[in-house]
Amino acid sequence: MKRLLTLGLLCSTLYAENFEHFLQRAVDQSPLLKASHLQIEQTTEQGSALTRYENPNLELEASYFNPDAVDGDFGFRAAYSQPVRLWGVGNNKEHLADANVALAKANYSETKASFVRDISLQYTIYAQNDLLQTLAEEELALASTIYDISKERYEAGTISRGIMLQAQVDFKMLQARVQTLALIRQRNYYDLLKNAGISDDVELETAYSFVQSGELGQNPQLLQLKNRQKSAVASAEVNTNKVEWMNLVGEYEKEPDQDIFRFGASIPLAFFNTKGQEKRIATLEASRSEMLTQNAQTQLEVELKRLAYESEALLNIQIIDNDILKSEQELLSMYEDGYKIANVNLLALQDAKRRLIETKERLIRIKIELDRNVIIYNYLQGTYNG
Repeated sequence: MKRLLTLGLLCSTLYAENFEHFLQRAVDQSPLLKASHLQIEQTTEQGSALTRYENPNLELEASYFNPDAVDGDFGFRAAYSQPVRLWGVGNNKEHLADANVALAKANYSETKASFVRDISLQYTIYAQNDLLQTLAEEELALASTIYDISKERYEAGTISRGIMLQAQVDFKMLQARVQTLALIRQRNYYDLLKNAGISDDVELETAYSFVQSGELGQNPQLLQLKNRQKSAVASAEVNTNKVEWMNLVGEYEKEPDQDIFRFGASIPLAFFNTKGQEKRIATLEASRSEMLTQNAQTQLEVELKRLAYESEALLNIQIIDNDILKSEQELLSMYEDGYKIANVNLLALQDAKRRLIETKERLIRIKIELDRNVIIYNYLQGTYNG
């Protein structure tokens, strides 16, 4: 049966696109993911700035000597100073820079994994409503058949006008339901395009089934928390250095009667600013990240158990409903034949139709729920990180 909604007719003229291809396009085009990936480059540059050396200082000075207020002479002074990083400070800052880059990469992985998960879940909503609309069209076709039989029997005088009108009302109500579901389907379709960042209209295949990945990665949230902890630890190590720099100074001074060479060092004394607060803050952040990691690990284990239990239960229900469906299809066919020859009344026939449709609707919802479980499982196991 053709779509009854005009917007639905639009999509039927477009090419059908596989969901995997659609998802890849969304990932490739997403400004959100591009911005998140630029954060890695930005953090890399910040790391280079963190580990770079300070610029040297050059001082030039001219002097005029006039001891007897009659004849004078000129002199000059040149001084060069270079800040030198103390032993171990450079390594600590390199470790912090590396940890920050790793954290930026983990943030990108989590952003991408969440994006793929959310688009996939949005697709299941669209697919479910598309399947429900198709099922409603099937139910409408059955109601149309029943209505046609009812009109024939009414005209033959074997049923009352009231019974024929019941079949007509059922048919009209299903027409409205198909229209409503078509509207919902289109709304879900455009929500999916909007969230995916794709503007061109495509007809997506709704027969796609998600497969649980056998490759185990790292949970994106755990990966993020672990790298945040490493960054905090590296920051604490940097702040253990109360003094990071000392200045080496070389100076030459030319006077009329003598030349003077000076060499020395300028070392800050950490009497007041010992960076104790900064170190404490970084240490507390590391401890906080460790606790959050432990909590996330526990939640992950429980969630995986829940998904495994639900999937097994849904598969068992699916087997039972498929067996029920076979019997209901046979029963409906018998009732349709019986209604034609007045051996079965309208209510019994409509009840058989209703139960058949309800079973098919349950099977649709089970299929979508199994897909959602796979999506969440793959997200939790780090399949979408790459």
